[in-house]
Amino acid sequence: MQEKIIDDKIHEKMSLDNVFKIFNDNVFPMLNEEEKEYCRELQNFCLELHPKIDKSKDVYVLFPELGKFGYMQRINKWNDFTPYGMKKEILLGTHLSMLDPQLELARLASGILCGNPTFHYYQHGGKGDTIRKVQDELISGQKIGCIGITEPSRGSDAVNLTTICTKTEDGVIYNGEKVYTTNGPKADYFCAYAVHDEAHPRDTMVQAMIKREFGVKTDRLKINSVPRVHIAHTTFDNVKIPKEYILADDGLGYTRLFEGLVPERLGIMGSGIGICWAGLIYGIIYTNLREQFGKPVIRYQGVGYGLADLLTKCTAATSLALQAATIYDEKILFAEKSSKEAEKWVASISSQGKYYTAKLTHEICYEVQQHMGGISVTDNTKLDELTDVSKIEEVIGGARNIQLLLIKSQIQRFMRLF
Repeated sequence: MQEKIIDDKIHEKMSLDNVFKIFNDNVFPMLNEEEKEYCRELQNFCLELHPKIDKSKDVYVLFPELGKFGYMQRINKWNDFTPYGMKKEILLGTHLSMLDPQLELARLASGILCGNPTFHYYQHGGKGDTIRKVQDELISGQKIGCIGITEPSRGSDAVNLTTICTKTEDGVIYNGEKVYTTNGPKADYFCAYAVHDEAHPRDTMVQAMIKREFGVKTDRLKINSVPRVHIAHTTFDNVKIPKEYILADDGLGYTRLFEGLVPERLGIMGSGIGICWAGLIYGIIYTNLREQFGKPVIRYQGVGYGLADLLTKCTAATSLALQAATIYDEKILFAEKSSKEAEKWVASISSQGKYYTAKLTHEICYEVQQHMGGISVTDNTKLDELTDVSKIEEVIGGARNIQLLLIKSQIQRFMRLF
């Protein structure tokens, strides 16, 4: 805090512990006993880590702390860390966003976007210890990962890639560029997609795990909103990748790409829910304690009614995220046989939920700043950081219009029902 202007009594109450108390009062009724206990464990971890966070340092120094407790991801079972599943991942992302939204942004890119494909590799019959070592290094937080899909000339078009993959006797060679690779400048591993034939991307897409020392070049992009997270322009110039690092070849990369997008979007919903609750709760605490014209600010209709509206939306978004995660767990992840009906529904709802939640993070943070006033744009509260991170999650995590395009496609498919 460069210059403290917030009242000491108010600042004392705007603690992470109090944020968790209000969160629990609103969300715990939606959870069972196992999930509540998991949240309590997460909260104890966050409260212990919170004093150790140095906002002048990059978030990556905190990855090993997450890894010690299996908190780099919780969709898949890794080592003996339980419980796990999509609902546990949603709750993990929510709590880490309330703790440190920039850390959560980088954690999701490394543990989920880059880490999740290593689990898919073995779930689909992959063999050998090479990818297992990569997985252990990523999920333990000892190494940093990122994903390479978006390209300079393609934006949200994840299918028609221009990065070319050429086969060799002992592996493949990548040539091309990726942009907005979160964690790129710091990454040890890049889970990146390319195609053998640019004219037939679906049939020739490749998914590979690439070590930085294979020759990957990264240049950091200047993104003011997240100064502690490094986001890159990544270049593959004749990067040779051994066979054992190929996760999926000859079109299977396309299947894995879209197999991963659903849990990734659900995970982003968890991150967004955390931003929503953090922004709203800090606003609730502040406006209850800050007095203007002789009474707490929240008693004025312009403030109190506005926060009531935001609380309603935040609760609804949380309920949607938890319900979507529950169905994903019960009917897809943990089911003996995955339900095709559930897969279609979750694919659709992940785009709807990601769109709505990301948009809501911006609305809540912006409106709460208006209700709190000038203090909320200083570093005396977390509101401005939450606002900045919400922009990155919405745009780089899958821009609004591409989500609406996917939702519109679902609407058009309704006509096939009759």
